[in-house]
Amino acid sequence: MGDLAKDFSKWEMVCKCGCGICNVSDSFMAKLQLTRTVANIPFEIISGCRCPVHNKNEGGKETSDHLTTESIQCEGVDIRCHYSGDRLKIISAAIMSGFRRIGIAKSFIHLGMKKDNPQDVIWVY
Repeated sequence: MGDLAKDFSKWEMVCKCGCGICNVSDSFMAKLQLTRTVANIPFEIISGCRCPVHNKNEGGKETSDHLTTESIQCEGVDIRCHYSGDRLKIISAAIMSGFRRIGIAKSFIHLGMKKDNPQDVIWVY
């Protein structure tokens, strides 16, 4: 199915600005795949890799988990989520899979693992 992991393809993670960059961490994709497998529901990726320009346009911080260049690997993703039951499945699976950076918004969940960012945090947008 996927070329980055069993359930994930490059086209899902590529920067949405059209630049084509998709430099994503293998360890991040392995953890994301484990989360998807444990949650046992489809994940719709709404934001994965972001080049510096796109990250800035999206209001992302310079230390964003999403930030991607040729030398910086993406270690963050936003997953569309509208239902409370799915939200619980995703967050529970993410914690079981070892994610320590989770953001919760009304319509998506952020999962990140960039080591330079604060760990053991859950925030709301």
